[in-house]
Amino acid sequence: MLKPRVIAFAGTVGSGKSTQMRLLASILKHRRIKVKISSLKTGHILAYFLEIILAKMLTKRRDVFPIRALFEEKLHIFRKLFKLWLYLDVVSIAVKFLLSIFVPLKLGYVVLVEEYIPATIADYIYLSRIADFVLKPKSFAITFPLRLMYMGGFTYTIFLDAGNNILKSRQRRRGSFEEREDYLNMQRNSLLSISRKLSNRLLYLNTEKQAIEETHRLIRDWLMSEA
Repeated sequence: MLKPRVIAFAGTVGSGKSTQMRLLASILKHRRIKVKISSLKTGHILAYFLEIILAKMLTKRRDVFPIRALFEEKLHIFRKLFKLWLYLDVVSIAVKFLLSIFVPLKLGYVVLVEEYIPATIADYIYLSRIADFVLKPKSFAITFPLRLMYMGGFTYTIFLDAGNNILKSRQRRRGSFEEREDYLNMQRNSLLSISRKLSNRLLYLNTEKQAIEETHRLIRDWLMSEA
């Protein structure tokens, strides 16, 4: 029986995180385990509203996420406003963490979360480099999310990946925005490294040649062996 804890689904965009999270949630609910589904990454609440407003006012592209449109079309403005955006996002992350992860854990739920704190930190590092902003390891934007993850307790991480061509094909098929090559590579390298360091247990799976059912079986068997 799984105890109340976080099971994070991390990895590259299009690798199957949402699908596998839903499948696992269904199995756990069938076994009468209390389950909460959530997501935690950059671009929440206050920061998202800022992105939307600026992108609509200043950019032309509508085929990418607002923050990408900003730094690709108006890099000088993105750099000027990055510190404000970062502060708003950290505050927003804290609010969402408390409401959708910490409280359910205290109420006895297993929390399945897409992305989670390692993905947040990896995104901050990625965006800070684009903004030419020095993000030190002891900065508030790094240390505060780490405190939140510590509050969340024991964390299983399931890291899913596939080749970039496969990922982009899946993104097109589901009608979502295609991600930049450098962003996918960042997730495959920096995010994986951060996830290994911060997770209590981590399972890495390449879904490129695996059927959805096979990936689900491997995840289920791994969790049963760890429980």
